[in-house]
Amino acid sequence: MSSQPSPTFSSNYSPEQGTKDLSPLLKANGGKWVLTESGKGVERSFKFKTFKKTWEFMNIVAAECAVKKHHPEWSNVYNTTFIRWTTHSPPGLSEKDVLMARFCDEKAGECGELEVEEGKEGDMGSGLADRVAAEGADCCVPKKKSG
Repeated sequence: MSSQPSPTFSSNYSPEQGTKDLSPLLKANGGKWVLTESGKGVERSFKFKTFKKTWEFMNIVAAECAVKKHHPEWSNVYNTTFIRWTTHSPPGLSEKDVLMARFCDEKAGECGELEVEEGKEGDMGSGLADRVAAEGADCCVPKKKSG
């Protein structure tokens, strides 16, 4: 049996506050999120009745991402969306990650998220998210101004 990772918070998020904010979101405490293997992020899948409802949820999350200037690693297949929140610079879980995970839970409920049987969720989308994150890993690092 493998041990659960411990959260690794970004340098601008105190571990005490981060632990307090994150705790109710984690599966171990009755939430729906799990820590990534590194402990530097949280992830989960969301399932809806139709593609249209799934897309509605993704649009709501995307709009909030623009407001918060923070985006997830995510993927979608038909009625399921996989979302991972992590921060690349400074690396680790940030307050924005936790706030956005909570926002996703709230909006998923409003969009009619379906309950998924324990063990049936799998890692839908995490492979794609892993690949894209590796290829675009500098997405959160401020761009250097040329000239």
